Amino acid sequence: MQIVTVAEMRELEAQAERQYGLTSHILMQNAGKSAADIIERYLPPHHTMNGLEMLFLIGPGNNGGDGLVVAHHLEQAGAFVSIYRWKEHKLTVRGEDISASNTAAELESAIQSADYVIDSLLGTGNSRPLTEDMRNLLERVCKEKEQRSALCIVAIDLPSGLNADTGAVDPATLHADITITFACPKQGFFFFPGRDYIGTLYVGDIGLPAEMVQPLQTEMLTDDLVAALLPHRPLNSNKGTFGKVMLFCGSPPYPGSAFLAGSAAGRVGAGLITLAVTEKMLPIYASAFHEATFVILPEEQAQSFDRAQVLIEHLAGYRALLLGPGLGQSANTREVLLEVLEHLRSLPDEQRPHLVIDADGLNNLSALEHWWTLLPKSTIITPHPGEMGRLCNGLKVSGGDIERLELARNKAKEWQVILVLKGACTIITTPDDRTRINFLANPALASAGTGDVLAGMIVGLLAQELSPLEAASSAVYLHTVAADMLSEQLGKAGMLASDLLSHIPRAMVKIG
Repeated sequence: MQIVTVAEMRELEAQAERQYGLTSHILMQNAGKSAADIIERYLPPHHTMNGLEMLFLIGPGNNGGDGLVVAHHLEQAGAFVSIYRWKEHKLTVRGEDISASNTAAELESAIQSADYVIDSLLGTGNSRPLTEDMRNLLERVCKEKEQRSALCIVAIDLPSGLNADTGAVDPATLHADITITFACPKQGFFFFPGRDYIGTLYVGDIGLPAEMVQPLQTEMLTDDLVAALLPHRPLNSNKGTFGKVMLFCGSPPYPGSAFLAGSAAGRVGAGLITLAVTEKMLPIYASAFHEATFVILPEEQAQSFDRAQVLIEHLAGYRALLLGPGLGQSANTREVLLEVLEHLRSLPDEQRPHLVIDADGLNNLSALEHWWTLLPKSTIITPHPGEMGRLCNGLKVSGGDIERLELARNKAKEWQVILVLKGACTIITTPDDRTRINFLANPALASAGTGDVLAGMIVGLLAQELSPLEAASSAVYLHTVAADMLSEQLGKAGMLASDLLSHIPRAMVKIG
C-alpha cells in the first residue's frame, strides 16, 4: 500500500479526473460511502447503527463534503445524526435545523450525548494553524473524551490540525480512536507526534485505479504485502531447502546476542543455524541453543588473521551471514570484521552470502573513515538512532520525527546499502529510493536484545532466498506483529527479547 505526500495526493486526484473522468464529486461520494462502511464494520460485535448518537463536525472544504456523505449513509443505516457546520455555526439535529439562539446549548447537548464524534473539519491539504473557534470546539470534545472514555472519535482523512506531510500537530488536535484516510496513507501518519494521534488506521477506497498508485516509491508494510513475500514450504523440503545461516556474534560480556539472533533466524524458518564462537564460549551456547551447529574460532587473543580465516573457510554454502550483535569493539575484533568484509567483496555475486551488519558490527565500522566503501554489494545495515548517529559522524538522529526519512533515503543512496533505520516506525530504504515504513509501533520493543532478534529474523529470511528488501521488510513487520501479540498478554512493559522468539512463527501464521 503506497504512502503519499500532500502533493502526490493532489496529483493523483487531478490525474483521476484527467484520465478517468473521476471528478471530485465522484471521489467524494466514493470516499463517504467507503468511510461509512468502515465505521459500520468497526462497531463492536452484536451492535448495530440503530439509535447510535453521532455528531459530525463539518468543515468548509472537501473534507467537510466527505463528512456529509458519511453522515447521509449512517443516517440511512439507522444512526441518530447531528451535523455542526463549523463555518456557518449551524447545527442540524436529526434533520431539524436549530435556531442560532439555541445552537450553543444544543451543540453542548449533542457533544454530551454522542456515542461517536466524527471529525471532518480539515483534511489533507490543510497546513495552517487552527482558528481559535475551531480550537475551542475541538478542546470541548477532548474534555468530553476525558470524562467519557467510551466516546469514540473518528477522524475523516486525518485528525484536524495534523500536518499530512510532517506529522506536526496543532495543540487542539484530537487523538482519534479511528482514522479513516482515503486512497493511500499520508506520510505524516508515520512520524511523531502525528503518529500518536491516528489511533487505528483504515484506508478507504475512493475508486482510483490501482495502476495510478503503483509507481509511487514509498510503501506501508501490511499483512498482505508481507504474507505475499513469505517463502512457500513444500512438502518435499529438507533443511537445505531453507538455507544455512552463519552468525559471528556474541562475546564474554554479551553472550545473549548470538543466542537471540540465532534463535530468531531459526524461528523465522531458516534451515540450519551456525554460530561462530570460541571454545571458551561454546558451553554457553551449546547448553542454551540445542539446535545450533558451531564453528570453533581461535580465542580473541589469537591473531585476527587466524580468527578470520577459520570463519571464511566455513562460509561456503551459507546463504546469509550476520556480523555484529554482542561482538564488542576490540581492535582484534575490528580486524576480523575487516578481513571478512574484504573476502566477501572478492567473491562473485552468486557465491557471496547475503550480509547483515548490526550493533557492534556498525559501531566498529563507524570508527573508520569512508567505512561504507568496505561493504560488499547489497549489504543490509540495521542501526538504531544512536548507531545511526555514530555512522553519521556524531549526528543526533531522531527515533521518530520526519527528519529520519530524508536522512535514511540520502544515506542509503550515499552508502549503497539497504538501510533499516530502527525506531518507533522503522524505515527501510534502498539506494534506488524504494522506501517502506512500518506503521506498527510498540514500546514493548524498547528493551535490550530486541534488535538482535530483528537482525536474526532478517538473516533467516535471506537464507530462504528473499531479496534484501523483502527480507528486511518482512522481518521488521513480523517483529512488531509478534510484539503486539505478546503485549496482548503481558502489556507494554516487562517483555524480554527472548519472549518474542516463540511468537515469531505465530506472527507468520497470523498474517498468512
